[in-house]
Amino acid sequence: MSAGAEVIVLAAGRSSRMGEPKGLVPFRGRPWLLSQLDAIERAGGRVVLVLGADRELYRGALPDLDRRARVVFNDDPDRGPFSSLQCGLAAVPPDAPVFVLPVDVPAASPAVWGALREALTGKGEGAGAAVPEYEGRGGHPVLLAPATAANLRLRPATSRLDAELTALPLVIRVPVKDPAVRLNLNAPQDWGKLDPGQ
Repeated sequence: MSAGAEVIVLAAGRSSRMGEPKGLVPFRGRPWLLSQLDAIERAGGRVVLVLGADRELYRGALPDLDRRARVVFNDDPDRGPFSSLQCGLAAVPPDAPVFVLPVDVPAASPAVWGALREALTGKGEGAGAAVPEYEGRGGHPVLLAPATAANLRLRPATSRLDAELTALPLVIRVPVKDPAVRLNLNAPQDWGKLDPGQ
């Protein structure tokens, strides 16, 4: 990933199954979101964080959050994650590719971010997005081409990113060796698998 690349982190969901915001789940002694921010920063990314109804919980737990991310709010997150993506897209420059990462998918290794960027900007002329693929299955982060990001801003807020990507003429699938791109942390035991000491 080139320095300053925009990364939209989606954290506006209600986390009803968890009972607490996923970004605030304790992981190695501190909130999970901090591990995500660390990993994205190591890869050279600049975070746009989308929060919803739990915004005050995040601000209380992470008082320096505004220093590490550009924080935007989805005032109606019940419309679904695509509406949060649109809130994030409204906060990034319109002429650059943008990565999308749900807060409950562990940030991939720097090599994955770089491979996606190279695939889209180097040999992906005409492609609408690049998606990492581990053992034949797609995951995150997704990298959106500027034209795709611009179009997604105009789509219905109740749409789904996977459906929008399927409709694109060309999506580059990039094989990677990092299983994190396929993980989804939905229950407390899922974080325990990442860190057996939890």
